[in-house]
Formats: sequence, C-alpha cells, structure tokens
Amino acid sequence: MKLTENLHILEILEPNFFGTVLNHNVVFIENAYKNGLVMVDTSLPGNMDLISSFLKKIHYSINDIAYIIVSHYHPDHSGNVNAIKNISGAKVIAHENEEEALNNYMIFKLKYRDVKSVLNTNKKEFYDTVRRINNIKLDPIKIDIKIGREQNLGKLKIINSHGHTRGHISVLYNDILIAGDAINNTMHPMPPFRFFCYNYDEAVTSYHKLIRLKSRIIVPFHGEIFKREDVNNIY
Repeated sequence: MKLTENLHILEILEPNFFGTVLNHNVVFIENAYKNGLVMVDTSLPGNMDLISSFLKKIHYSINDIAYIIVSHYHPDHSGNVNAIKNISGAKVIAHENEEEALNNYMIFKLKYRDVKSVLNTNKKEFYDTVRRINNIKLDPIKIDIKIGREQNLGKLKIINSHGHTRGHISVLYNDILIAGDAINNTMHPMPPFRFFCYNYDEAVTSYHKLIRLKSRIIVPFHGEIFKREDVNNIY
C-alpha cells in the first residue's frame, strides 16, 4: 500500500493469534533520514520473503534498507532485524530502555482469564498461542542509535510512548503518526491490550498523548489505518 509518495505499508498477517488473525503494518519511508530507506518494525521471523517481494514492487531490495526503527522488543516487531542487518548493514534505532530486552528475549507470562476477557479465546487457542510466541528464539539485537529524549532524525520525530514496554517509541513523519503498539486498532482505537503491557497506566497516558498530536493519519502496527479526525480521545 502506498500511503504517500514516500511512505509504503506492507501488511503481513499472523494467523492463530488467540484464535484470530492479527495484521502487522510494516512501514517503509523513503528519503526521510540521510536519504536512506527507513523501515519501521519488521514483523515476526520467517517473513523475509514477504518483505523482499514487497520491496521489489516498490523498486527496492533488502540491501537498500539503511535504518530500522524498532518500536519495542516484542518479536512481531524485532523478528527480522538481524536478518535484514546481516544483508544491508542497516543501523538499528531503538530506545535505550529496550536494550536489555533486545539482548535477552523475555517470554510472555500471560493468564488465560486476562486474555479471554478481551479476545474471548478458548483454552486451546490461548495455550497454542502462548507456546508459539514463547518458542520464538531471537539472537541479541545491537542498538546502533539509542533514543533517550524525544528527538528529530531528519524528517522523522521520535516520540516516547512508553507503557506497552519500558522503552516503546512511535514515529511522526510529516502528518502521519506511526504508532507501533502504543495505539491498537484491532477493534477500535484504544491503548494496547492490558495483558501485554509493562505498565498499563503509562500506556494509557501515551495513548492520549499520541491521539492529541497534530497528525492527519495514524498507522497502528495492529489494526486498520485511520484518520485522526475520526477518533475520540475517550476510548
């Protein structure tokens, strides 16, 4: 999907996510930072062929990826970072608070009742999903450009949107907000699921912070892309 002249979105589907299909909106931005191709999040490991095929359609290749912004350490965001970096030498951009988790992958400690209350999954779907995501093995990921305070990188504004994880970040490019998991639109625009949050109260604060930004279009990593004018601050 071509959202603007320089921003492209690859939608990847993750089946068997607590009995549903979860989409991933992987973003590519041309000439936004030092004239290189920027990738925001990389989806789960095993999707390199999909990424490569999509890049060919927009006249690029894996070799052209110069920077990878990792919104946070979860494997559906960081899963292909090392594979891409090994090919293109891309520089990894992430918050300094994600460094420990990117170097020592942490399993998810989820409770069935918490997930069922939101997604209405059954026990088999729940345990199959938890087993699958906790069996993902990732090598340590080195951060080349560490984010602390919010800052501009060329045409990109890196925004701290902590709460889902300790160092979650989002990206503002012109009037397009690439929210990562700080905004979830699988049902309607809302904060990330509580059961996946490091600090839910902080995640809610970050959600409202992002919604109030002067953006025109919001691209969540999961769910439909939507216009800022169509959402109410109250979720």
